[in-house]
Amino acid sequence: MKRNIFLLIAIMPLLLCSCKGEKKMVKFNELYQQEPSVIYVAPLNDLSARHAVRESADSVYNASLNIASRQLYLTASDPLTNLGYYVLGPLASAQLAATEHRTGKQLRNDNINDLYTNLGIDAVLFIDLLSWSNTNNSWSASVEYVLRSTHNGSEMFHVHVNATKMLPTDYKGNPKPLKADIDFAEQYGCDLETAQRCRMVETLNKYVLKDIPSGKRARHQQAEQYSKPHPEYFNLRIRRDGSVEMLKDSEL
Repeated sequence: MKRNIFLLIAIMPLLLCSCKGEKKMVKFNELYQQEPSVIYVAPLNDLSARHAVRESADSVYNASLNIASRQLYLTASDPLTNLGYYVLGPLASAQLAATEHRTGKQLRNDNINDLYTNLGIDAVLFIDLLSWSNTNNSWSASVEYVLRSTHNGSEMFHVHVNATKMLPTDYKGNPKPLKADIDFAEQYGCDLETAQRCRMVETLNKYVLKDIPSGKRARHQQAEQYSKPHPEYFNLRIRRDGSVEMLKDSEL
């Protein structure tokens, strides 16, 4: 009895804070009911534009986007694993993608129950990279995430986000990379501009996907389902100190 009272006291602030607006238990009702265990991250659908190659700078820019796009895909599984889901590894995912006869559009819209009956996959995460942009000291991307059930084809999670990473500048207005940016560039042998994009999409994945309710392998927190989820459409800014904030449309 005492334990239940203490639990109620512990979650009461969260219940009060989330009394206004939709709760996770409502928004993710389908996901709570199905309780998927195994998730397959489908190949990235990269819709972002590249520069027409007229000079070497265009090739460098395009290569930077290619590397960052791959980073977006490769770092999507870690947040899901941390939430307690089984996620197909890169090799298994590549083999599945190579043998898949359906297009990405068909996977998004047609019956995919065979992925469950034949392979035990409960849900497929689709990631659409819509666009890139940048200024002197900021890097931005628009990305859409959809988690689709293989059991009945329903969309259990859908988010469209515009993300921007900001850098401090020196007295001349030149961007000053953070130490973590420099370390990333040195570790992976890439330029600082590519490092900015890669670190931005990695942070983006962590922030967006952590909103998905915990999987079966994670320790469930009763208060989680009463917390307020992210909006379906929102803007995200990674501040100059590396922290993250959600913005209103007019603030981006």
